Amino acid sequence: MNSTPAYRRPLLAALVAAFLLLLLGGRDPVLAEVEPNVAPYARGLLWRIERPGRPASYLFGTIHLADPRVTTLPPPVAEALSESRHFLMELVPDADGLALLAESMMFADQRTLTEIVGRQLYGDIEAEFRRRGMPTAMLSKYKPWAVAVILSLPATVRGGVPLDMQLQLKAAELGKTVEGLETAAEQIAVFDDLGLEEQRALLEATLREQQAVEHELEALVQVYLSRDLLRLRAVAEAYARGDETLKATVRERLLVARNVRMVERMQARLEQGGAFIAVGAAHLPGDDGLLALLEKRGYRVQAVY
Repeated sequence: MNSTPAYRRPLLAALVAAFLLLLLGGRDPVLAEVEPNVAPYARGLLWRIERPGRPASYLFGTIHLADPRVTTLPPPVAEALSESRHFLMELVPDADGLALLAESMMFADQRTLTEIVGRQLYGDIEAEFRRRGMPTAMLSKYKPWAVAVILSLPATVRGGVPLDMQLQLKAAELGKTVEGLETAAEQIAVFDDLGLEEQRALLEATLREQQAVEHELEALVQVYLSRDLLRLRAVAEAYARGDETLKATVRERLLVARNVRMVERMQARLEQGGAFIAVGAAHLPGDDGLLALLEKRGYRVQAVY
């Protein structure tokens, strides 16, 4: 029997996606103003990536949720996955990664969450954990970023198998090779390397916006289903929480630096062709997005769906 707490089991697969919710503000993101879809890479979740003389590969923008509206694969996506030989995703969850996550979420020394955030904020966090029916016995040992991730996952995210993992299971069932573009240590470091003051600020913002999380999640699903990448990126950036320095730091860690790393690591499979690459859709658009970076490397990118 798996004794891992229910709220921790999906964290490794959804670690980065949880912070997309964390970055959203309290206003309705559907109303975010964006430019018309005239820019490159404006619309589409499935993109053909090709270079002359090599078989095509596919890049699919996902959302780390278990909602049936997003886990039901459109025919073009299912067909591209079926035709591919290799499946790549941000991170392949495994027992070692989960163990590292569990270890990294807690202070290894005598520090406590109470002394980092203060008794008043700690009391508010404890009350929110109790409201959600989550245990508080070890809460004082959690790092602020870990609590922020936990609280940024609403109930609808904590349960079920998210799209990324369903794709992984399907790829394995079809006999594809399954590979990760990042390691658990690298994804954890995105948050664990933040300073304690930055972590505290993110935790405060997360706790403050609890009532908006479920609403924001539904709005995010609607934007995703529209396949409007510019609006999806605008949702994440226009309503980021915290001061400008903190927002820039989080954006650099979550998107920019990881995009460069993932593009580099997918090169070998792209050169062979026949790869199906699934990453969070927010990584696709923009001048520093995966699509632009791939085009700069000489690949032709074309929206399929």
